[in-house]
Amino acid sequence: MKIGLILLDIPGISETFIINKIKGLVNSGFEPYLFISRPKNNVKIKSIHVPIFFQVNSNRFFQSLFVLFFSILFHPIVSIRLLILDIKSSRSLFEAMKNLILSSHIIGKPIDSIHYCFTTSILGKENVAMAMGIKSSISLRGYDISIYPYQNPGCYDLLWNKIDKVHSISDDLYAIAIQLGLSENIPYMKIPPSIDVEKFKPNLSYKLSYPVKILTVGRLVWKKGYEHALQALVILRKKGINFRYCIIGEGPEREKLKFLIDEFNLNNYVNLEGALSPKEVIHRMMLSHIYIQPSIQEGFCNAVLEAQSIGLLSIVSDAEGLPENVLDEITGWVIPKRKPSLLAEKIEYVLNIPPEEISLIRNNAISRVEKDFNLEKQDEKFAQFFNNPSDKSKS
Repeated sequence: MKIGLILLDIPGISETFIINKIKGLVNSGFEPYLFISRPKNNVKIKSIHVPIFFQVNSNRFFQSLFVLFFSILFHPIVSIRLLILDIKSSRSLFEAMKNLILSSHIIGKPIDSIHYCFTTSILGKENVAMAMGIKSSISLRGYDISIYPYQNPGCYDLLWNKIDKVHSISDDLYAIAIQLGLSENIPYMKIPPSIDVEKFKPNLSYKLSYPVKILTVGRLVWKKGYEHALQALVILRKKGINFRYCIIGEGPEREKLKFLIDEFNLNNYVNLEGALSPKEVIHRMMLSHIYIQPSIQEGFCNAVLEAQSIGLLSIVSDAEGLPENVLDEITGWVIPKRKPSLLAEKIEYVLNIPPEEISLIRNNAISRVEKDFNLEKQDEKFAQFFNNPSDKSKS
């Protein structure tokens, strides 16, 4: 089966889950095609060799006219059908023509189905699959479901009537999509993210000691809740607890975080490491004791899975998929988001639990990730998802 994967961009360093998904499809006998909405000069993806097609730049007038003419000339039935479907969807002729131009890299390609890897990647392309006479599916992920619709009310109204099947990475995100208008009659399957457990081996020499080394891995963006983590650490410092907090990642909040670190007098306690290679991230995890994820919004978070696989004691907020990622008091601890005092209290609690409880929590986390969140299991579920387009499953 040839599957068209619709992406906004070439997968970045923080999107290994997309790379793993593509590899898994290839290993399962599928033929994935990548359709990228944002052209880039460097189109190479290490260790992945699949056809890649780029969307044209609609701001270039003459190029757009040529693409429009080319689509109608060489793919007249699909092109006209797409224009008609868009106009029937209450779009103007200009909008319909623009959508045809922006979908021209998909039209005419030999694919059997379309899968939108992010919900926002379907916007403007809701009618493409129907025009091509093939099925379509989407993946529900954090930002696209928890934030974007509230910034753009009604943005998915057309989508809910056009999609054939839904993949969700967590129960919570699926529930939010239902609230936004997704019909419960549309087949769906929950397939949580997975990691390469062979790369994130348990730290057999783990021993909780001082200064306690606390770690978070993630982009420096507001939804990660770093400000609340810093506020919690202020409380710990006032209590005389000796710690070092390392944040691995880069993003637009760097300057704000640097200011807060200085404002809270945490310069000797907190370090912004920037973006590191996967090998360096694993090394830092092996040197750490506690992993915290104080997110305000989080679809699931692969870094938390990686931390648990290595055996870090993990404390996360209750944002979206995190309570499904970490089982409270079984594989780690879950606290309410935006509650720095409770985060500080939980870190202090973890520092005082007996060694046998530490071993139990670590072993539970390691075993669960190895059993339920490995790439082989993910590959099997996606193979089932794409091979059974009408199967309704919540597993």
